[in-house]
Amino acid sequence: MTPRSAAFEEVTGAILIGGKSRRLGRDKVLLPYEGKPLIVHLHQILQDLFPRILLIGHPRPVLKELGFSCVPDRVPHKGVLGGIYTALDAAVTPYVFVAGADMPFLTVSLISDLLGHRHLADAVIPRGPRGLEPLCAVYSSSCFESIRHSLDTGALRIMTAISDLRVLTPEVRPVDSEPDPFFNINYPEDLGILKNKF
Repeated sequence: MTPRSAAFEEVTGAILIGGKSRRLGRDKVLLPYEGKPLIVHLHQILQDLFPRILLIGHPRPVLKELGFSCVPDRVPHKGVLGGIYTALDAAVTPYVFVAGADMPFLTVSLISDLLGHRHLADAVIPRGPRGLEPLCAVYSSSCFESIRHSLDTGALRIMTAISDLRVLTPEVRPVDSEPDPFFNINYPEDLGILKNKF
């Protein structure tokens, strides 16, 4: 997408679109949500925040039909860590906000709060009710070499890759009347939450 004026000019948005969604049995980025494919919904959340949004992962013809271009993983078959590495490599800004493509309840306010801490650490990874949420997090370009080293050595856990860096982990408590912003879709039974919530 063409760079443009946005709230956080020094941050690139990155949506990790993954691969084949084997556990779900269908491409989760195309799941219908609020009358549109989930990837369109997520892109709309990020578009007012960032001058550029990258889709990181396996390209699909249908995404091109929707007007999106994809950045394939620089180092294939390395999971989420490989996706974060690709986002940092492809970005031209000092920070990247990374989100999973299967997180329908992300909010602008949550993302903005996390970005408010970006100058204090190499990475800002929120701690939700289930623990750390590295797929809704801010990564500085200073993470690049550590992640590259972890990919080279086969250590693919995100927190291991950045264990020697400054990592801020602000606690985020979901509001009782709102859906969990960290909820992500992995299994067929998760689809019911989309239908039942709204």
